[in-house]
Amino acid sequence: MRFFYRWGGHLSATMIRIRSKFDGDLDQYLLYLIFLLAEISESLPRGPRPPQTFRRRRGLNALSLAEITQIPRETTRRKLLALVERGYLVREDDGLFTLGEGYDVDQCFTDLKPLFWDAVQAER
Repeated sequence: MRFFYRWGGHLSATMIRIRSKFDGDLDQYLLYLIFLLAEISESLPRGPRPPQTFRRRRGLNALSLAEITQIPRETTRRKLLALVERGYLVREDDGLFTLGEGYDVDQCFTDLKPLFWDAVQAER
């Protein structure tokens, strides 16, 4: 029980810190997380394949993201554009969105570290 109490405290503190990076909007964070997970998934090896060559990132559109997240499409579109303004996403010429450089994978996992490391360390 003590573990869950401590982990809950770390979860709250982590979400508050992340929320501040997304103007208090956790829906923006959810949308960003989908791009981040797609990027990580693309980088995972899937059996034997030729040496890494240049591959264009696959973009996502607002309609697909609205369906995935159950956030209304117009709201999703506005939130995606806000993420573009912050540099977290890029809107490509074809209208699809891809992960930007404003908040990268390392920064994201550094913010999440308390959930996976600090919360499970033995108490002192």
